Amino acid sequence: MGMSDQRSRRTLVVEDDPEMRMIYGALLQSLSEEGFTALFAEDAERALEILRSQDVDLVMLDWGLPGISGEALLRALRANLRTRSLGVLMVTGRNDLTDELHALDIGADDYLAKPFEEDELLARLRSLGRRLDADADRRLEVSYPGFEFEFRSSLLRVEGKPVQLTAKERDLLGIFLRRPNFAHGTAELWEELWGYRSDHWESRLFVTLASLRRKLGEGWGGRLQRDAGGGFVFRLETAPPGP
Repeated sequence: MGMSDQRSRRTLVVEDDPEMRMIYGALLQSLSEEGFTALFAEDAERALEILRSQDVDLVMLDWGLPGISGEALLRALRANLRTRSLGVLMVTGRNDLTDELHALDIGADDYLAKPFEEDELLARLRSLGRRLDADADRRLEVSYPGFEFEFRSSLLRVEGKPVQLTAKERDLLGIFLRRPNFAHGTAELWEELWGYRSDHWESRLFVTLASLRRKLGEGWGGRLQRDAGGGFVFRLETAPPGP
């Protein structure tokens, strides 16, 4: 599929190491036929300037930035209405599983530790890119007393209060709301949301599920339950309206 058939994947690379920026630029260039283009920022301040002035689809973010850290920038992205649904891949030298799960918990959609294989990075970027393609034709809107969800805008209100979802949390909620009262297997959820092999895929998925349940609050979060067969189900008395 050529670039003209693809949605744009404007990718902001936030990395202070010039050599790594060159490597990322070459890798993104190799994906140009799939719609990827690159923008670069050497620190969080420059990244915020770019995000204020240009449209960006994805962010590749280093944790150990000078000045404002990658973690602080990620939190800022998720707190801002304009940037909260951006796909964010954190690429960092911190390779401890605890760091990875923490990054996912505060809003990263994916996490890749250095050093990495080039094919591994490309798989992560393609995974985020597939979500952009899927977004283009999804029109899911759900409304219950005390619960409103609009997929395209990532708008979620629970008991009248706006709730900020990461891109993966939004996609996960969309899966459950399209098929309420249906048990989704964990491998099925991973394949649909990430779609690549990972040694820690269950931990990543469970962190995302736990974060979504927490954000839904006690009442609505309690509807997201572990099924007897080991999968997960979002229980609703009646099915929500279709797309």
